[in-house]
Amino acid sequence: MELKELRRMTLPKLKDLAKQETDLEGVGGMHKEELIKAVAKAKGISYDASTKDTNAIHLVKHDIRELKKQKAELLTSSRDRKKLKRVHKKIKLLKRLTRHLAHEAKTAQAAQAAEPAAPAPPAAPAETAPAAG
Repeated sequence: MELKELRRMTLPKLKDLAKQETDLEGVGGMHKEELIKAVAKAKGISYDASTKDTNAIHLVKHDIRELKKQKAELLTSSRDRKKLKRVHKKIKLLKRLTRHLAHEAKTAQAAQAAEPAAPAPPAAPAETAPAAG
């Protein structure tokens, strides 16, 4: 199992996996990213924190949706130009932030793929018995 597969799993499936295959405690109260990190550590899967943080992008997009609701309310009720402009500017900045986060994740993933795998340690030379002769 890889980290990518853990990230694709839903939270209930992750909790079941953690309960069945690891001896982790407090699984029920963990958030998805915490659970992924704990399961990866328990199973010996390398966890790279520089991978795409989907939670951050989801939170920013949630904020954008809330601001869009505010914008719609302002348009229907008061049409206050200053408030509309402020909300529009916040939306624009948050959209830029999501693009920036996605770009960072993509470059980090490309850099990780481009890294050569760590070389295996050299094998210890086999002891040779002195030739009898």
